[in-house]
Amino acid sequence: MWRRLLSYLWPTIQLREPSLHGVLTVRWEAGAKVLNSANGNQSFGALHRVWQLIFDELDLRRDPPRDVLLLGLGGGSVPTILREELGIAARITAIELDPAMVRIAQAHFGLERHADLKVIIGDATIQVHALRQRFDLVVVDLFDDLDLARGVDSRAFVHGLRDRCAEGGTVCFNTVSYDAASDRRCQAVVDHAMAIFQEVHEFRAEEVNRVFIMS
Repeated sequence: MWRRLLSYLWPTIQLREPSLHGVLTVRWEAGAKVLNSANGNQSFGALHRVWQLIFDELDLRRDPPRDVLLLGLGGGSVPTILREELGIAARITAIELDPAMVRIAQAHFGLERHADLKVIIGDATIQVHALRQRFDLVVVDLFDDLDLARGVDSRAFVHGLRDRCAEGGTVCFNTVSYDAASDRRCQAVVDHAMAIFQEVHEFRAEEVNRVFIMS
């Protein structure tokens, strides 16, 4: 409780833990517990707001998905928004490369309270081809700190997303553009998407996030 109250004055660190992509930090910011990497938010801060905006844009309350594929679990922002903020009881399959991320999500963000949530530890660029199920909503949030994870800006990966997307379904692909190099990788994603999907729309949020909505 004292950390939470103190965080209204300045951020208060609760945990630092090494992970596959550097040190992860759990800290309190303005009364909320968040998960950060060295240079960016991984859950329940700015990234949480991004997905709130995107799901509002999609009007998921009106047309809720039945099955969701989440590539990049983080601390569990997406399951929390879907289940607790929007009241959507979709089955969720989450792929997460980093076991430390899953441990932190369970120990500090109550991940296990979400029913019908299956977590697979593995590389999403491989699992997207290994899975056979199709999903109404595919959420892609794959980063190494602020940069897109290796391989997610490839044509093969975007093809895999189309294969996992059910007829009439939607893919939401989060990217970050903060310099010339990252912007080129964002552009590669949208270029592949426009060649593979019928419709691609871009939604910008939090100044640097470029989210591509594909169907």
